[in-house]
Amino acid sequence: MAIMMLNGKPISEEEATISVLDHGLLYGVGAFETFRIYQGHLFLIEDHLTRLEKFLQRMMITLPYTRREWEEQIHELLQLNGMTEGIVRLSVTGGIEGLGLTASSYKRPSTMIFVRPLPFEPKQLFETGKKLQVVSVPRHAGGGLAPYKSNNYLNLILARQEVSDFPHTEGLMITENGYLAEGIVSNLFFVRREKICTPGLDLGILPGITRQWILHLAKSLGYKIEEGHYTLADLDQADEIFVTNSVQEIVPIYTWNGQRKQPRQSIVQQLYQEYQKYTTKLRSINECLEGSMNDEQK
Repeated sequence: MAIMMLNGKPISEEEATISVLDHGLLYGVGAFETFRIYQGHLFLIEDHLTRLEKFLQRMMITLPYTRREWEEQIHELLQLNGMTEGIVRLSVTGGIEGLGLTASSYKRPSTMIFVRPLPFEPKQLFETGKKLQVVSVPRHAGGGLAPYKSNNYLNLILARQEVSDFPHTEGLMITENGYLAEGIVSNLFFVRREKICTPGLDLGILPGITRQWILHLAKSLGYKIEEGHYTLADLDQADEIFVTNSVQEIVPIYTWNGQRKQPRQSIVQQLYQEYQKYTTKLRSINECLEGSMNDEQK
């Protein structure tokens, strides 16, 4: 029986309840973050909490806890569930406000923390890879909220329903103007002539924490990187394709448009190996950025 945190207190998931008057349920007011635990270490926790806090402030939801309090709850929950490896999800809603758009701000948010073991073995997804399938549902974020992980996931759920082999196949979402956007649960990258390309944030995609981390790793390895507007034809010409998110890390796309994309000399392999060097020690991407700046000043 899994134990979760509900409003700062441990409770079994089967016994946990929220009010039918919570604006997270009634109107989708809320945000969440999901990230990995490696040997008890909360990987890139500072970046995830920064994004969460920015969205809560955007929705005028009072920050429920300090960062230290969030981490204390997470570590207590991990101990209660006997876990040192797995997944953490933090969720915050607007809280109980009743029917109608009555709240100009939310001062009594509801909070939830879930922990889960990995649904796959380490390295499994990297070794097996995925297929990539274009879906007809265009990528868009309602209300201009693309930079955040909103509780309103309808756009992505409609896309998910088109992919019968999900999650072994990732759905590729396109913008209404026909540009590559992102996967249903991932950011998209491709490699062409040793240049690493990814759709630009101005297309309305989620600025993933792992996306940002991959861009830093690629730069540190000396690769050219480019963020821009690309079409399906660009993927046809790619040497490698891969997707990223905080739980699955880096996943190669080995089958695209009926073609195999599995080169002998893999840049994706290099990125994956570099990624693994930091999983048990890095709390923020800024730690590496600051280190790079210090090295340049020596």
